[in-house]
Amino acid sequence: MFQKNVQWFVDRLVERFVPTIGSFMTSALQRMLILNHAEHHNQLEEQALRYEAAGRQEIANLIRHQAQSLTLDNPLPMAEQVLENFDAANPALFEASQGMAPLALPDPKKRPRARSRADATANEPEGGQS
Repeated sequence: MFQKNVQWFVDRLVERFVPTIGSFMTSALQRMLILNHAEHHNQLEEQALRYEAAGRQEIANLIRHQAQSLTLDNPLPMAEQVLENFDAANPALFEASQGMAPLALPDPKKRPRARSRADATANEPEGGQS
């Protein structure tokens, strides 16, 4: 009987705390998103002012126009257009995304090559000491 009452009490607490905690976390996440969005707009405006000071009004206007198109509902308005161009049809972008040659496991059938004395001394730091 006691365990049943405790379980009922714990269930009622969980029913009340879970929505409260979820609401708090949602509010905190939304606050962070808004503040970061405002900070990003501020950085873009500062960049536009630097271009204006350098006499590059057209770039400053472009930055301001792009900043106005950024909203919390659509933070990356050009993302779809960029991703459409980011494939094998555009080799420069595709190759840049691939990085260096893929790492491979050593072939177990090949024996490791013994290093010759000339190789060992060529890789040694100056002064002859390791």
